Amino acid sequence: MNKFAGKTALVTGASSGIGESITRQLAEKHCNLILVARREDKLNALKQVLETQYDITVTTISHDLATLEAGKSLYKKTQALGLDVDILINNAGYAKHGAFHVTPLDTHTDMMHLLTTTLTELTYLYSEDMRRLGGGYILLVASIAGFMPIPQFATYAASKAFVLSLGESLNKELSEFNINVTTLCPGGTATEFMDVSGQNITGFRRHAIMTSDSVAHAGLRAVAKGKAVIVPGLLYKISMAGLRAVPRGLQAMIGEAATK
Repeated sequence: MNKFAGKTALVTGASSGIGESITRQLAEKHCNLILVARREDKLNALKQVLETQYDITVTTISHDLATLEAGKSLYKKTQALGLDVDILINNAGYAKHGAFHVTPLDTHTDMMHLLTTTLTELTYLYSEDMRRLGGGYILLVASIAGFMPIPQFATYAASKAFVLSLGESLNKELSEFNINVTTLCPGGTATEFMDVSGQNITGFRRHAIMTSDSVAHAGLRAVAKGKAVIVPGLLYKISMAGLRAVPRGLQAMIGEAATK
């Protein structure tokens, strides 16, 4: 059963990576789209392809989500356009690999604005509308980094732990309003994200990397099934299940080793 046909989804970070894959797969399901990213040229090119190929309505909004009150201002833009959102895909994000004290403070705060504050603003505002509309779907894109402390990725891992905890809590809280909240926790994924993070992927980890299409498919399938948390990929599922039995201090050592 196609639960997305005829609905409207807002996708952040829609111009590349997992966000673009989710966008294309929603379009295939005949879901109308509101695409948000900074790169207007990429958004417009994607809009042209999807509207022509799938006969859906695509709205593009160029917006920097890493600034203060970015979520509030994006919400106001969609309100001004008269757009109701049935499905919210909180996907936008990036990471920087490096020592905490060496990475500029602005990099830390911008990352936190994007990964936590803006995500919370959008989730709050659109879930209020969903309550009024009688229900909806929210997908929060976290990471397996949210399951453990990771030196050299300290702020990113901490932010994703926040997203995971928020998503699991809201899955319970908002269910009474017919709002399903799913948290997607991918492992290594072949996207621009890896280039931006500055991480060097070698050895067996390169073989564990998933495609953005497979991660997007797993995420949307979990949303349709009403799952609270989804970790795509058998290897990552087993690893995260086993991690629960490992002491936190050892988890930090594992996390650091995994990113070298």
